[in-house]
This record gives sequence, C-alpha cells and structure tokens, in this order.
Amino acid sequence: MVDLFRGRKWDLVHLRNLWFAISLLFILPGLVFWVTRGMNYGIDFTGGGLITYKLAQPISRGEEMTALAKARDALKKTGIDTRVQTAGTSAGSDQLLVRTRRAEHNANEALSQQEKAIEGALAPVFPGIRRVGLDMVSPVMSRDLLKNAVWSVVAGMGFILLWVWARYHGWQWGSTALVALTHDVLVLIGVFAMTYREINSPFVAAALTVVGFSVHDTIIIYDRIRENLRLRKGSTFAETVNTSLLETMARSLNTVLTVEFVLTAMYFLGGASLRDFTFAMIVGVTVGAYSSIFNASQLMVVLKNREERRVAQRRALAGRPAAAPAARTVRSAGERGARQLPQAAPKRLSVSEPAAEAVGGRAAADASPEEAEAAGERTPRDARKKVKAARKRKKRF
Repeated sequence: MVDLFRGRKWDLVHLRNLWFAISLLFILPGLVFWVTRGMNYGIDFTGGGLITYKLAQPISRGEEMTALAKARDALKKTGIDTRVQTAGTSAGSDQLLVRTRRAEHNANEALSQQEKAIEGALAPVFPGIRRVGLDMVSPVMSRDLLKNAVWSVVAGMGFILLWVWARYHGWQWGSTALVALTHDVLVLIGVFAMTYREINSPFVAAALTVVGFSVHDTIIIYDRIRENLRLRKGSTFAETVNTSLLETMARSLNTVLTVEFVLTAMYFLGGASLRDFTFAMIVGVTVGAYSSIFNASQLMVVLKNREERRVAQRRALAGRPAAAPAARTVRSAGERGARQLPQAAPKRLSVSEPAAEAVGGRAAADASPEEAEAAGERTPRDARKKVKAARKRKKRF
C-alpha cells in the first residue's frame, strides 16, 4: 500500500492543543451524563433472577441465533428487562437461560411474577418448555463482581505502566502511555453513558481488550521515536516526534482499519448478543488509535519541553557570577615581595646584590611553567632557591 504520510511536511506536533481539545470534547459530555443520569448497569452488576428452562426439542448450532431472536421478541411483549442465552452440549442446546433485573422491593415475589410472565411468553415459541431452575443473584455478589471488574482494569493499566517504564528507561514514556489508556477508558465509558447502553461483563472484556490494543499502537510509535532520536542528532525532540508520527501513521491506520472491518461485520451480522461487545470494541479501537497518535506522543513533547526549560534555567542560575572573588589573581614574585615586605628606608645596594638579582631574574625568565610557579615567593632569594630545587627534581626524574 502507498504510504501517504511519510515525507510530508505536516506539523502534527504544533497542533497538539487542538488534539487535546478534541479529547476533552469527547470526555466531558460523557462524564456529565455519567454523573447526572448514571450508568445502565446490567444484571451482572445489579443482581436479579436466573431462570433456567428445559426445551423439548434441542436447538442445533445453526439455528441458535434464530431461536434467540424469537425468544427476545416474545419477551419484549412482557415489558421485563431480560437477557437470554442458550446452554447445552456441542451437539445442540437444550436449555434456555433467562436473566431478569432485580426488583427494588419484594425481590422474591417479583421474581415469581416475572417467571410466570416469561413462561407464558415463551410457551408458544418453544412448545413443551418447562422450568427446571429459579435462582436469585444477590446484590452482594454483584458488588463484588463490579469491584473485581474495576480492579482488573486498574491492574492491567498498572502492569502496562511498569512494563513501558522499564522498556524505555524514563518516567515520561510510561506516564504518557498511562494517560492515553485512561483517556481511552473514559471515552468508552462516556459513550456508553450518553447512549445508555448496558454495562455488563462483555463490556469489561471489551475495555481490557481496548487497553491492550491501544498500548500496542503506542509502543510502535515510541519505538520509532527512540530510533529517530539516535539517527537525528541535530533535530529537536518535537521535530523527531513529528517525523516519527508521519512514518508510522500508515501502519497505525492500516492496523485499525483491518480490525474495524471485522468488528463492523460482527456488529451487523453477529446478532444481538454480540452487539454491545462489538460496539464497545469499535469505539475503543478507534479512540485507542487516536490517543496513541495525538495524545501520548504529544504529551511526550510537552514533558520534554518543560524538562529542557528547567535544565536551561538551572544552567543560567549556575552561570551567574558569585559575590566572592571568582578567581585568584596571579602576581609575580616581585609584586608579592613588594606587597609583603615591610617598608624600610632605602639603602645602598652592594655590588653583589644587583648581580644576584640579575641572576635571579634570568633564572626566573628561563624557568619552565612549573619553575615559574615555584618562583612565586616572598623574596628573590627564595625564588632562586625554588628554581634550583625544581631543576634538580627534573634532572632526577
């Protein structure tokens, strides 16, 4: 397939505030619906009744979808919130499982009335049907299931954070990937809150699948960014990220589209029992691809820019001149001698003293840097002694 993105001059990183605003546009309305109206929790999370029916004639595998469609149409007439599924062996299904939502008051009495209405609706569709089980799912079990579902999503995201952190040796990589995963889950919950679709066990499975799929696309982009950081030494981090996004854009879109084609076929042709699951997968896969390209990598640029600014500020502060003397002034031996010698009345020099000073001056001029450093003494006599000692050490070694 032709890569329509590689080599383009599109600046995706410069528009990162726009991508962040689009994400908030999807998250905030969903949160408002979640807080004001609440979620449509299914029987798995609210509790209810479980009625088991025995069929007179087993249903073959090829006829299950047709039989379930007839059962749902019959149960809609009762006005009871139900979920229907078949059970049996590989040869065929000979049982029909009907779940009902738990009533707020007099749950047992309400379940008995629901059972009579359901059996009356199913009898014309499945002749010879008879009830073999009637159980009540308690709210305690439902709360435990909801808590375990939440913890499973949180634990999955936590393990992904640790793995990304260890792989790329930097907290920015793991934290931005975690923010992108949180974004995907919040958008998925918000869409279900706005559409008031049922939250059940298949929804939890879809959420975990979306988290794994989203981080897979994010890692592909991160690998390309890390590779380009080694290859493009002269580019800034934002330029490297933008180039990496354009180089991986075609691969990300191809992966998403192949999954979306299958999910779309499942949504329209898979039947009502798979519709909520496939709808959650379609939303999650689409949002996961968006967050990997336009959220995770863009957040990396924001964090890296802040880190570079902090480093520049620390270097600027370290480069300021201190209040104390910055460097020691190097004086010649004569200046130190003139500074430290006490002032005395001028005296006449003997004939030997000028000659000695001249010899000391020539010796200091011919000395090496090490000897010149040693010559920094109080008097010319001390300087000559240091020069002679330095020459002796040089001859010895």
